[in-house]
Amino acid sequence: MAMSQTKKRSGVVTALTLTLIAIGFVATVMLSNNALRSSRIDLTDDGLFTLSQGTRNVLANLDEPLTLRFYFSSRLSREIPQIGIYGQRVQDMLEEFSAESRGKIRLEVYDPEPFSDVEDRAVGFGLKGVPVDQTGETVYFGLAGTNSTNSQLAIPFFDEQREKFLEYDLARMVYGLAHPDKPRIGVITKLPIAGSQRGRAMALPGGGPDDSWMIWAQAQNLFDVIELPPQAEEMPTNLDLLVLIHPPILSDLSLYAIDQYVLNGGRVLIFVDPHSEADASRPPGMGGNRSGIYGSTQNIQKLMDAWGVDIPADEVAGDLKNGRKVRAPDESRTRMQAVLYPLWMELRKGDFSEDDITTSQLEAFRIASPGHIVSKEGGLTIEPLIQTSEQGGTVDVARIQGQQADILGIANDMKPTGRKIISARLTGKAKTAFPDGPPRPKALNQDDTNAEKKAEAQKIWAFRKANHVSDAKGDIHVVLTADVDMLADGLWVQVRDMFGQRISVPTSNNGAWFQNLLDNMTGSADLISLRSRGGFQRPFTLIEDIQRKAEREFRAKEQELLVSLASTEKQLGEVRKATDPSGDARIVLSDQQKAQIEKFQEEMLRIRKELRNVQFALRSDVEELNGWIKVANIAGMPLAVGVIAIIAALWRSRRRKAFAANFAKS
Repeated sequence: MAMSQTKKRSGVVTALTLTLIAIGFVATVMLSNNALRSSRIDLTDDGLFTLSQGTRNVLANLDEPLTLRFYFSSRLSREIPQIGIYGQRVQDMLEEFSAESRGKIRLEVYDPEPFSDVEDRAVGFGLKGVPVDQTGETVYFGLAGTNSTNSQLAIPFFDEQREKFLEYDLARMVYGLAHPDKPRIGVITKLPIAGSQRGRAMALPGGGPDDSWMIWAQAQNLFDVIELPPQAEEMPTNLDLLVLIHPPILSDLSLYAIDQYVLNGGRVLIFVDPHSEADASRPPGMGGNRSGIYGSTQNIQKLMDAWGVDIPADEVAGDLKNGRKVRAPDESRTRMQAVLYPLWMELRKGDFSEDDITTSQLEAFRIASPGHIVSKEGGLTIEPLIQTSEQGGTVDVARIQGQQADILGIANDMKPTGRKIISARLTGKAKTAFPDGPPRPKALNQDDTNAEKKAEAQKIWAFRKANHVSDAKGDIHVVLTADVDMLADGLWVQVRDMFGQRISVPTSNNGAWFQNLLDNMTGSADLISLRSRGGFQRPFTLIEDIQRKAEREFRAKEQELLVSLASTEKQLGEVRKATDPSGDARIVLSDQQKAQIEKFQEEMLRIRKELRNVQFALRSDVEELNGWIKVANIAGMPLAVGVIAIIAALWRSRRRKAFAANFAKS
């Protein structure tokens, strides 16, 4: 009887316990969905789901509400699970953006069905549908954003290859919606990148195509681009970016204007060159410079000295590994031959920064006779963007000036001395290049200037002295490139006229990189600070490390066996040659000679068998380890949970038995 009551009470206790667990579970879920919705713990190695400070600043400075519409076809998750995983990551990061914006960003998530209104709206926003089968049904994986004035921006389709720049792409869209006006870019140059006067006239209605460089034509589609006078003494107050491309000799007043613009937070792209082939090839009547120094590095030397960097004016850089083939006369000057010319390079992956947003996606880059950037002690930090390979070197610039470069001599004489930096970001706290203050205006130095002009010049000078900045308040934003020719059409794009329209076919990524720079440098300082993040798909690094170690051991053993095999084969050949010097197979060998040959043949077979065993052992060990680690990763967590559950069940069972025994005694 007592035992029956005990069982009943135990059943009641169990039922009550289960009820309480269920209530606790429901309460926990409700709590997490409401009070703890914005509270998350990021346990990923690279903090993949933690927004960087630059992004937080962009979101904190939003002044108007934005709407982000995320279109993701659920069919993608079923058909391509990997894309489905990436889609979930995109949505998670968008939710982080929305939560961090304090209500300024409204996130809407849609699953576009074929031929639905949702699909029509996605297409209307510029999203790109991708067919998945022969039926013509399309799927969507893109983002559309609007602001309070209905300005629109879109990411047509999320490219998995840009996964590590996901945060930047989203932050760039948010910033663009919050600042919808076209960024204003000022350009100072002595080259006709905006086209010649004749070309501009032909570009009028009824004329032919203009002759502006494609980098200029493409930039005008996205930015408000203006030419600034070379001797400008003030930078426009509404300028978002200053670009110097092979500038002419600049006065101290012009250099001072650039100096103060940088120290006050202005962004600058600088392209200078010890030898500009684009400039040297221009006829003298068109502003070309066929004699003397073609370079422009010395035109900004005062600024570079203040920043602690230099581009040697008497050297050009080359690359013995990445040189392009050109035709050049041989030493006798009687015939032409193909020569790998190191000063004309085609750089590839590995020569570009993988962490910088502007260069990580580059595949090929063409450069002609560039300079190279070197740092001075105590100067700014140099973050290389584009470099030569380890086979980089330098030659005297005088060898390529004049009517014809010494191509064959340069190819034979240049020695590798390591990587040479072609382009780099300059970061750090810069000091002014004019520690004594602004230069005196010209009007104050001329005796024949009238009193009114002198008074005006004195007023301007006093204003500049009162507002003179000696030290940058924050890190400066400068990208310095020791080449100009990379921007010229001939190195990266084929342009043809088709019915009055300019059709461009890029042959390398020069133009794409320039557009990336413009896009990146016209954003906020917070956007410029963003770098690439780690990928969501994590490799089994332990396996890879063990595999590399095993391969090194295998290669050593393999090399040892191959040397033995080669030695044995050589000895066998010598025995055969000694026994049959004439090569006549009819010669009868002695028993001793036959035994010696058979011995060497058996040794060869043994070595080859051992070599195969080593190769097989390597594959087997790696595959076995790979399997065990995958099992541990896949089944480890469920197994751990199961073990904990069993321990808990045993503990509870023991508690029930103890309770029943104590109850029976009572």
